Amino acid sequence: MTREDEAALEAKKALIEAQLGKLFVGDAEPLATFWAAANHAVSGGGKRVRPLLTLLVAEACGKGDEPDALRAAVAIELLHGYTLVHDDLPSMDNDTERRGAPSVWVKFGEATAILAGDYLQAAAFAQIAACEKAAALLPCLTQAAIEVIHGQVADIAATQCAPDTWSEETLRQIYTGKTSALIVSACALGAIAAESAPRVVAAAETFGLNLGMAFQLIDDLLDAEQATVGNEFNALAVYHQEADTVKALAQRYTQAALDALDALPGDTTRLRAFAEKLLLRRV
Repeated sequence: MTREDEAALEAKKALIEAQLGKLFVGDAEPLATFWAAANHAVSGGGKRVRPLLTLLVAEACGKGDEPDALRAAVAIELLHGYTLVHDDLPSMDNDTERRGAPSVWVKFGEATAILAGDYLQAAAFAQIAACEKAAALLPCLTQAAIEVIHGQVADIAATQCAPDTWSEETLRQIYTGKTSALIVSACALGAIAAESAPRVVAAAETFGLNLGMAFQLIDDLLDAEQATVGNEFNALAVYHQEADTVKALAQRYTQAALDALDALPGDTTRLRAFAEKLLLRRV
């Protein structure tokens, strides 16, 4: 990416951070601890990939300054935060750290973490409700919220089965739910906020679906390189530890994502550069 593109991304990220920073305030107990837990869930060095995609897609559809796009970007990040809080719980993935910091349940207790996750999901829908185009945006966020739960259910089911029963179909079911659903929604929200035609929204969704699949496959490869993969479901387990096969699959999804951008009506240069930064340089 050029310096100008990097600066533009940082400016968009600053807008997102500023909006998130307004949401969790209060110093009277017991809510002060709750607000701290909610804030902990959405802070701590996240890349803000999903909300940035919302803003970049809106820009590529010709209306990057649309106020609804920023609200939708915040909504998708709140929904993402909720999924991470609940995924980390002892009854789910039982992760004690997130981005190098204690998980919400470790720092604030399991009950507070559950409530914080619940609040983040509700707050995401509140952001959409405040949009001028709420009626058009709401189904998109709702579908993502449902699909991500379906993905988690499939993930739990898979880990209760023998690894030799895991298949490519299982992989697609879990990854389209747990990872791609939120990225698809992020991209579609940007297109809808920009008042795009249905065919453009569909292209944005295709971009997001393929981007999400590639993103997760590359994460699996990076986890393997860093020796952080345990006995959990992942692409390398499905493809018998053949990293080259997973890498080739990620590259096909990446190309399919980039090809989908041809249908967007505006300048997609910055969006393409961001996607390539996320994917190609990490393989």
